[in-house]
Amino acid sequence: MSRIKIFILSAFTTLALGSCLDEFKELNTNPELLGSTDPRNVFTGATENWNNASRTHLMGKYSDVMQQMQYIVFYNGAQEGTYVNPLGNKQPSPYMPYYKDYFEQIGLKLRYLVNTVIPNDPESGRYQHLVAIANILETYEAWLMFDVAGAAPYSEAFKLASEGISTPKYELYKNTYKTFDSKVKENVAALQKVTDNQYNLDKNDYFYRGDVTKWIKFGNTLRIKMAQRLEKADNAFFTSVLSEVLSNNGGIISSNEESCVYNHPNDYNNNTDDTHILTYQYCASRSLVNFLTTYNDPRLALLVRRNGFGKGNNNKLNDEAADLLIKHYPNYQTRFPQWINRYVGMAANPDSVSSDWSNSSYYTLPYKDDKGVDRTMSIRHNSQIESRFYVKNGGKVGTQVTERDKEDAKYDVSQESISLFTPLITYPEVCFMMAEIAFKAGKNQGGKSATTWFQDGIRASMLQYQAWAEKMKVPSAMNPNSDNYNPITAAKIDAYLAQPEFQTVTLDKIVTQQWINLFMRPEEAWATWKRTGLPAFKNKPIPVNGVAFLETVSKGGNALIIPRRTALSAPNTANIDNYNAILKELIAEPNYGSAVEKTDGRIWWDKP
Repeated sequence: MSRIKIFILSAFTTLALGSCLDEFKELNTNPELLGSTDPRNVFTGATENWNNASRTHLMGKYSDVMQQMQYIVFYNGAQEGTYVNPLGNKQPSPYMPYYKDYFEQIGLKLRYLVNTVIPNDPESGRYQHLVAIANILETYEAWLMFDVAGAAPYSEAFKLASEGISTPKYELYKNTYKTFDSKVKENVAALQKVTDNQYNLDKNDYFYRGDVTKWIKFGNTLRIKMAQRLEKADNAFFTSVLSEVLSNNGGIISSNEESCVYNHPNDYNNNTDDTHILTYQYCASRSLVNFLTTYNDPRLALLVRRNGFGKGNNNKLNDEAADLLIKHYPNYQTRFPQWINRYVGMAANPDSVSSDWSNSSYYTLPYKDDKGVDRTMSIRHNSQIESRFYVKNGGKVGTQVTERDKEDAKYDVSQESISLFTPLITYPEVCFMMAEIAFKAGKNQGGKSATTWFQDGIRASMLQYQAWAEKMKVPSAMNPNSDNYNPITAAKIDAYLAQPEFQTVTLDKIVTQQWINLFMRPEEAWATWKRTGLPAFKNKPIPVNGVAFLETVSKGGNALIIPRRTALSAPNTANIDNYNAILKELIAEPNYGSAVEKTDGRIWWDKP
């Protein structure tokens, strides 16, 4: 394969890390000097900028899964190409970096660490905890890859140097899922062995800073997460894993402090020369805003920016436009009632782009200036998504984004003071996962009822987003001088939870809150939607009884479909026979589809 050609050991001459934090710079080594290579440094390089190593990763997330899961909508109106059109010839393959990242970095380098670097180290016995952590992360990335593609080389991968295998065979997910679980289980057990001579990863670990107790909880939680994906495909396996993990004294992720989050080195994505366009190219979706506003959700002001039908959205140019609106349309509040609540989402339905409501970010109004000359004003009517969660300071003003599209420069802070992050598995996600499990079981699971897990998840999600917003310097969360300073507080959370809609649980309510919570991990919202069919679709996505809905999507009246898998990447010609062989097996699976590019088809676990 094109990925496999780099599997020789000399590939690791690229392992030296780029400049980052001062402490990160200290980790740079020459991996060709095997005898002097510190395995901890190799681990840092293998996990560097986990699944978010380039602007392509971020742009792909925005253009695909974040739109498909209706967190955001393109600023010129919903895009038909985001979805599968059954009447069209092309089907989009959602951008999921797992396959490339596994074979070019994460799987490649972690296996090299475990199979070559540590065994050749004179103190290999003191790195067994590192071996276990590396194995858990390598398995996690391999699982993500199989979960969306359905097949890949695995057992024979990375064996060119050791066994001369240059054309590794592909394997199906349905034949590997138990291997993944066993590997995580085995390595969690290795971490639980009492030993006092192990080297600690400490600053080399950008997830947990070497905290083995938290890695144990991550591994246990990952086992439940992987097994839950298979509740329809192999329910007996799911039930067995759940019981086994919940009886493990290592526990599962049980607080926000135990959430597994990769914290990127500080210079990551400092140059926002192309990603800055995200601050104006996407609006918040109608589905997202409708739910947040209906229940006065404290996360609203952190995730969504106010529109321009009034002052106070952290931008003086929009305030000046609002002055024009007030002067020339003194009745604007009654004339444009649909826009005056300041938070308005754009329609995710491509058939809505002909509407003035849904085909642009700005609404144009005519007026006469003081000399009677005809003029026009543009007022932002669809709210922007808060891009600071993904781009430092929401992006720099460049050749495309204008001053009016971003929050005023006075809200910017030093780029070096902001560290971007990528969540893997968080405590709120675990709460909603366990709430669903308890709800379906009709009894307590993991020591809590479905309702308790549900309410704990809401509280944890709100506290998590407040902390993340402070970390990313979102003005409404941390700047008292902001036009819309509105941080999440315990009192606001209590008031939210006191609403009758959140006193009881249903599967729809649980998945709704999981959907909101997974704004920073939309790939998992996609997986949850495939597994549960929720949130469901509705022509007008108005929430009911604490349940959110995605907006029905169509083009020319014909229904569009969210892709359900990725297209398996083709290798180079050397391994094409193995690739073609696995495609035949995939296509033979029920519901996969008639061809690899038919991404409205389903991976084995994704049952109708």
